[in-house]
Amino acid sequence: MMRKTMTVPYRSLRFEPEALGWAEFPRSFFHRDTADVARRLIGAWLARRHRGRWYGARIVETEAYLGSRDAAAHSRGGRRTPRVEPMYMNGGHLYVFLVYGMHHCTNVVTRETGVAEAVLIRAAEGPAGTPAGLLRGPAKLSRGLGITTESSGKDLLGSGDVRLFHNGTECGDIGTSTRIGVEYAGEAAGWPLRFFDTRSAEVSGPARLKRIEPKP
Repeated sequence: MMRKTMTVPYRSLRFEPEALGWAEFPRSFFHRDTADVARRLIGAWLARRHRGRWYGARIVETEAYLGSRDAAAHSRGGRRTPRVEPMYMNGGHLYVFLVYGMHHCTNVVTRETGVAEAVLIRAAEGPAGTPAGLLRGPAKLSRGLGITTESSGKDLLGSGDVRLFHNGTECGDIGTSTRIGVEYAGEAAGWPLRFFDTRSAEVSGPARLKRIEPKP
């Protein structure tokens, strides 16, 4: 018996981005260096519109994946399959994939068309009152917002039902470490491409990986 995919966002994530005066990122933001995008997405809000209402959460942990040269990326060595094809789209699109046939992972495509780099959204924290741990980890985050592979390839800009919002400020205390679960990737396993809010209890990785980056 196949497991039914969760597509309805959790009610506790209800919020009003327009009322808060938040804006969307321009396309040029996603054309930046992928590690820079991953770092700057800490503190932004990933949101989904369902039946005319917005549900969202503040991003507290990301990982950058650097395309064909990155042995941990799905597009390593120029790999191009129907599943991976959204990674080759213009920056600002979604790439959503399944793990073990049941867990969805949400990624933001970066760089220009054809480059195939992306940022994995690893964890987030919902509005005040959201239960602890609800969005701690990429599968939990996707499930909480009801994001599935049906959204893979959708544009985050414009009028889509999955969007990114920000309020013009950046997270002040960002930690960095190697990525989680990529031990198979040889030299790339040691690249410091995981970023997180050091003040957030919703970060999914173990505390021993954390170190504070100097502020720019």
